[in-house]
Amino acid sequence: MHALTRASGILLLSFLLGSPADAKRFTLQFDIDGMQRKVLVYAPDQPASGTTPLAIVYHGRGDDSVAFANAVKLHQDWPDVIVAYPRGETIDTTPPMRGWQYKAGTYDDRDLKLTDQLLAELGERYQTAPEHTFAAGFSNGGHFVFLLNAQRNAQFAAFAAIGALQPEYASDAPPKPFMYLFGRREDPKYQGDWAKTVEALSRHNLSEQRATDYLDCCKLLAPKAGGAPLVFGVYNAGHIWPAGGNQWLREFFGLGVVSKADDR
Repeated sequence: MHALTRASGILLLSFLLGSPADAKRFTLQFDIDGMQRKVLVYAPDQPASGTTPLAIVYHGRGDDSVAFANAVKLHQDWPDVIVAYPRGETIDTTPPMRGWQYKAGTYDDRDLKLTDQLLAELGERYQTAPEHTFAAGFSNGGHFVFLLNAQRNAQFAAFAAIGALQPEYASDAPPKPFMYLFGRREDPKYQGDWAKTVEALSRHNLSEQRATDYLDCCKLLAPKAGGAPLVFGVYNAGHIWPAGGNQWLREFFGLGVVSKADDR
């Protein structure tokens, strides 16, 4: 685990949902440098023996973890893993909105610290492991996923960013499997930066030039020696979570590219 202090207090607020179709739901509350932070968690009622996969999903700017979870419903489509939805705090926007830090050092790294404590706490409560831990984010949450790839690379097996732009992305962190999705009906002025983000990720992941089809959404760039797979694509919508996003994430994180990368 990345440099982590356990001085901050933690409070567990736990309750079961009535519907048998849902996983166990609870809220974790952390004290991060005097700021109370919340994370909504869905966990299997009966986790499988051995390591339990963990997916942390970061909402976009101006959203909230509960509303985002109700809209995305990854926990319903992937009930055998732990799915955590952290809640962002106010960032420097007009008007003020919830969101995530863009760069290391901003907001005293409050969101990196939250992620550190979340990983530590869930690792104590469940048998989780970095090789089965995944990060995904939408919009501003996707920007934060790029930061996690750079700053907390060893704590995750793979990353996914949706509706985010990082055309100048570069990092000394090792390549990890990465899925990058963007809406076809996003503002046209962003399409150039989307293509540049794909190029930046392909450089970072040491990708081959030839792409192959992947699922019904994307292209796959296989890695050169020392690299990692890159999946990218556009979906038929604007700045919203894609209708097929949960299926694509499950395949990428749980069944397809990531496990094949681990087998290399």
